[in-house]
Amino acid sequence: MKLLNNFYQVSGPALSHRFDATAYLLNSGKELLLIDCGTPEGYQDCLSNIRKLGYDPADISCIFGTHGHYDHVGAAALFKKDFGCKLYLHEADAQRVMEGDDIKTTASLLYGSHFPPCTVDGFVKDGDVFEYDNFTLEVLHTPGHTPGSVCYVLSIQGMRVLIAGDTIYGGFSAHIGSSEEQWRRSLDRICGYHFDSMVVGHSNPVLLADADARLRDARASFANYYNPWFKNFKDEYRY
Repeated sequence: MKLLNNFYQVSGPALSHRFDATAYLLNSGKELLLIDCGTPEGYQDCLSNIRKLGYDPADISCIFGTHGHYDHVGAAALFKKDFGCKLYLHEADAQRVMEGDDIKTTASLLYGSHFPPCTVDGFVKDGDVFEYDNFTLEVLHTPGHTPGSVCYVLSIQGMRVLIAGDTIYGGFSAHIGSSEEQWRRSLDRICGYHFDSMVVGHSNPVLLADADARLRDARASFANYYNPWFKNFKDEYRY
């Protein structure tokens, strides 16, 4: 689904598999990039979506992960095996991905699955800027949901788009290394920036306007009332 010129959503519950978080394809003018890549369950649908847009998955050079969770980068090993894609994550989330930790990656915890261990080819860090012909990507380290959670600021067509991953609306659990204190600092930080629009880790294809106000509301509502009855995705519940 096209969101802007050279910026597309290619996975998510409405596009691929219900386990999949949102993943985004970027056309740099010389190569293709992915931000997150979904799960093994949604892999073939994600490839199909990329091809329907007129692109060849073989032209994807790398995957920039927002964090090391199954629904976001569980398919990275498949992309690497089939197309030689490189995976980049923040160092604080890299070990869980390389070891295939089924709890810290949420693979077994939420999805009843196994995380395919995947080599992390390089680390992104706060302040990194990647400049391409069609856009620029800036990395903001926003720990809280996980220690290595990051947001990407996409500067494209004169707009600043926040690619928030699970920094906005992600789940909290000690099992995955969540930290309320760090998360509050991360939310305070991103609320200090201006964004023209934003996308989040779990949504239908949409570019959300009024991003600054949405972020302020998210910060104001954060951790007001924890939900101990959160349902995982691997089981079916009658009620």
